[in-house]
Amino acid sequence: MNTLFQSSAQWSTPVDTPRPAKRATLSAGQLLDIELGLFLLSQLLPTAPPDILPNLLHDNGSTFLDRPTWTPKQHKLLNRGRMLLSHIQQSHVWSALLDAYTTIPDRLQAYDISNDRCRFSEKTVGFFRNRIITLRQMAS
Repeated sequence: MNTLFQSSAQWSTPVDTPRPAKRATLSAGQLLDIELGLFLLSQLLPTAPPDILPNLLHDNGSTFLDRPTWTPKQHKLLNRGRMLLSHIQQSHVWSALLDAYTTIPDRLQAYDISNDRCRFSEKTVGFFRNRIITLRQMAS
């Protein structure tokens, strides 16, 4: 008899080790959208929570536009952001992207987002901090 099929015990042993938690995956485009959105917020409403972005992008006569302290450059940045991020104007889409962003490894993030999502900030060290410089050049 073939020894390959003699012992099936090796195949019937139950697996008791749990699988590691699945991390969200983001495409390069999604990562760019998230970091562009956070960059936009950092330039226009730096103390606002990251969840406010869809309200800023959605042109509904909100009080954001009535801010007298915004420069023409900031208005230009807002208009470019609205054009580039028009597909994430719904709160649930942006929220899902932020959820995924907070689960990717820290080394891949250019921004830190607090656990309660009340604040965010640029990372001051790291290779991926260079993406923020690229975003700044792209938006200018």
